[in-house]
Amino acid sequence: MPRATTLPSQTIASGPGHLHAIKPVGAVCHGSTYDAEACSAARKNQYSSVWRSANPAAVEWPNWEAWPEQGQSCYIDTEKSTPCGQGRVSLYSLQAQSPEDIQAGVRFAHKHNLRVAIRNTGHDFAGRSVAPESLQINTHLMTDKKVHKKFKPAGCNGTDEGLAVTVGAGVQLYDMYKWLGEHDVMVVGGSSHGVGITGGYIQGGGHSMLSAIGGMGSDNALEFTVVTADGRHVVANSYQNTDLFWALRGGGGGTWGVVTSVTVRAFKDPPMVTFSLTGGAPFGNESYWEAVERFHAFLPEFNDAGGNMYYWLMPDLKDPGLGHVSVITASGGFGNQSSKAAIDKLIKPLVKELSEITGTPFNYTSILSPKSAITYAETNKAPDKAGQRVILGSRIVTRDFLKSSEGPGKVTAALRSMRTYHGESVEGQNAIQGLVVAGPAVRANADKVDSALHPIWRKALLHIVLARGWDADATVAVQQEVQRNLTEVEVPILKSLEPGEGGGAYLNEADGYEENFQDSFWGSNYPRLYELKQKLDPENLFIVRRGVGSEDWDAEGLCRK
Repeated sequence: MPRATTLPSQTIASGPGHLHAIKPVGAVCHGSTYDAEACSAARKNQYSSVWRSANPAAVEWPNWEAWPEQGQSCYIDTEKSTPCGQGRVSLYSLQAQSPEDIQAGVRFAHKHNLRVAIRNTGHDFAGRSVAPESLQINTHLMTDKKVHKKFKPAGCNGTDEGLAVTVGAGVQLYDMYKWLGEHDVMVVGGSSHGVGITGGYIQGGGHSMLSAIGGMGSDNALEFTVVTADGRHVVANSYQNTDLFWALRGGGGGTWGVVTSVTVRAFKDPPMVTFSLTGGAPFGNESYWEAVERFHAFLPEFNDAGGNMYYWLMPDLKDPGLGHVSVITASGGFGNQSSKAAIDKLIKPLVKELSEITGTPFNYTSILSPKSAITYAETNKAPDKAGQRVILGSRIVTRDFLKSSEGPGKVTAALRSMRTYHGESVEGQNAIQGLVVAGPAVRANADKVDSALHPIWRKALLHIVLARGWDADATVAVQQEVQRNLTEVEVPILKSLEPGEGGGAYLNEADGYEENFQDSFWGSNYPRLYELKQKLDPENLFIVRRGVGSEDWDAEGLCRK
């Protein structure tokens, strides 16, 4: 595939409006492009998701800005004398402000056979927002929002879908929740400040702290507007462009076109009971792992009652105040729940058991919030922590497995075998994260929603995530060893819990080098997705790492195999 580097300057000059050449955000800290004032500002802001999402040359995790296989990186926090390479950062960015801008960009890329990268915030753990030597289409400025009291999809001649909201491609969660709170409505969305709802989030499935009562984010998508690979701006819903609509609901971001807006089902903003619990044991105390097993045995009952939560296991935590300890900490909520007493009655017996098992008291608090949107906005008010070199590995665990007599023990044994890391640049490497982000409504939608979402979600209870990383000055060999250990050692341990067709992974929070990604991310839906990719994008204009059809290309989507 021709590179953007081969385009004559007059071709770029004659291209669509809002087209700009871009350099890595770290360029101001290196070599001939060094600018002391700009570098100081970059170093001050490099860990802010707000700063990164607003800059088309940045992504949330800068290891994806680098291209280590080609020896190219341009980190903000390395020495001035370190060479600055373009890496995977696009050479040109189209700052789209309308669907027409995007159409012009797609046609330009199609005409010149350019690699395309679609970006809103750069919040992608597998590097799907970047591509080396490419043209970037940046949707970050498209932030229109609208509430519909009675939404009727285009082409529908029947009953309307009721309350819904339409948001542009650049709308981020914190801004959306503030706006929803003003209108007394809520939607199923993620727990983050800067994630964009229309991009990889909803196109990859989209889990939520409201999934137990509202389903997956993609379950609630009613309509997309999309610029397709041939440059058309189309509507995709249950009545027109139905194949595209099916693929957009779970088939992965950056693959099917440039989404300009999405309309999602909404509901009157409900009350919510939120909670947190924390406790543990001295490091090396066997009772900690007994508590971890009991905690996992409780999760089916918790989720069946409508609860969702995030939790972290820190078996080897060295804290100045606590000393060397092993910790369990969790926070979550129950959507559409107004009885704090009912939730306390459910969770307090677990808190008592964990305290008795470890011999140390677990702390528990709960709060009744009258409105979910306001709670979400307040919880996610601070910018997300970004700017670290991060890779993830993950696996979904089913409800049936955790309800089995051996399930909690096997999960605990698998997690216990994971190594914990200290002293490196990635926050959270000494923790294992669990997300209880499915539940009754997700399971019920198996018979109501036909979409590309991996069928494993209809059986899911738990999503386990491992975070790994390295320092800015790590050699390529060190980076490759961390990656190899995650892909070939740690993730397979999680896969062994439910091998074969029994498991899967959440494609938005998974290994960017996932082996057999087709089955891990989409299961039995993959053959149809691959067929649709050839039909809807026959020239593969939209190719992303570990996305549908990417197996036909090299790792960077530049050369066909």
